[in-house]
Amino acid sequence: MIIYSKKGSAIKHIKNVMIKEKFDSTAFLSSLFHYARDFNFNHIVFDVNRYKISVNLVRKSSTYGHAEMFYVSAEPKVFASVLSSINAAIEIAELEGKRQAVVKTLNLEREEQVFQFKLKEFGNGKYNLDLSI
Repeated sequence: MIIYSKKGSAIKHIKNVMIKEKFDSTAFLSSLFHYARDFNFNHIVFDVNRYKISVNLVRKSSTYGHAEMFYVSAEPKVFASVLSSINAAIEIAELEGKRQAVVKTLNLEREEQVFQFKLKEFGNGKYNLDLSI
């Protein structure tokens, strides 16, 4: 966030900056699942292309209403460990013939998060991964 001052008044300007540091997958997934659960989001959507990965939280609920919120955006190299952890959980679930995958981390209060997954491929390196928690 950048704050510009113009004649004594402060104007906030939010700049869309992609994160350049590598993510710790355990810490990131723990905070992502905690945040989604605490604010009643029931879908985590990863929009991936060759240049950028965006994470959005989506709520589809008659009780809490519908909402969509941007969570984070990063370059694929920086976000590789997070997607690798999710993909490993999905691959294990597919090998076992299950429709639900499990991510286990000690940082979660319940130590594991169960989710259903839906992958849409659009070609040219673009795809959408929807985790339903």
